[in-house]
Amino acid sequence: MKLNHNIPNNEISVSAFYVWNENHPYEVLCWYLAERQLYVENNFKIPRKEHIQGRSYYIYDNNPPYDVLCWLIGELNLFIKRSTSNRTFGTLFSE
Repeated sequence: MKLNHNIPNNEISVSAFYVWNENHPYEVLCWYLAERQLYVENNFKIPRKEHIQGRSYYIYDNNPPYDVLCWLIGELNLFIKRSTSNRTFGTLFSE
């Protein structure tokens, strides 16, 4: 998924660090990435769990490195926060 944004890499780095610092299991990061990708692809509508599950399996099977997952999630977090209200962001995704 290619995002069209003007978010500086240093901001994405900081966001990715916060994701990495939470020490989530690899499978959880795959779920988080799938959740956020589908949310953006669905025009900022919450995707169905079945779709998230399918995408997270696909991500897991592709075996991206842990730090790449953190980077992509951090990037999507910033993109979504800038496209929606911060208050809404906190209630959108899995904990």
